Amino acid sequence: MQFIEQIRTRLHNSFLKKEISSHQAGRSSMSIEDANSVGILFDGTDTVNRKLVLDYAEKLKKAGKKISLLAFYNSKQESEELDFPHFNRKQLDFALRPKTPEVLEFIENQFDLLLNVCNQSVLQLDYVAARSKAKFRVGPFTEKTFCYDLMIDHSGKKDLGAFLQQVIFYMKKMRPDYEAAVN
Repeated sequence: MQFIEQIRTRLHNSFLKKEISSHQAGRSSMSIEDANSVGILFDGTDTVNRKLVLDYAEKLKKAGKKISLLAFYNSKQESEELDFPHFNRKQLDFALRPKTPEVLEFIENQFDLLLNVCNQSVLQLDYVAARSKAKFRVGPFTEKTFCYDLMIDHSGKKDLGAFLQQVIFYMKKMRPDYEAAVN
């Protein structure tokens, strides 16, 4: 069984590299204050973590941001309690790629800012982030540097609340109005 999962993961990585080589979105850094539209990716499996993310999304809505949510529900069972766009393991192809209309619509949306608020790399959410047409993508540290424009190291902590605080801290510190250094 583990051998099959390794094959699926290799196929996933191979297909992803091909898919992102064919599309290049216009990227630029973005602070949370300057973003009008924010896409939020998260793991919706754990109810405590889900509540943290939904509370944060509500704060952003109250601040006047247009919010779009997409969650990965790590189960093959459908969940009736999720009232936002989501996908689960049953909706992945053999190469572990999500193919639902909700995922495809989320990828095509040109958010000012995409936040993956998982405190660890989740293969399916990294896939969505890598393919996203968002101007600026923020997520957890991963070896796949092409997935995010800014990666935040969770330092081995499993607490999503602490990770979310780090995301908020760094997103408030972003100053996109400075010019890039040129050699």
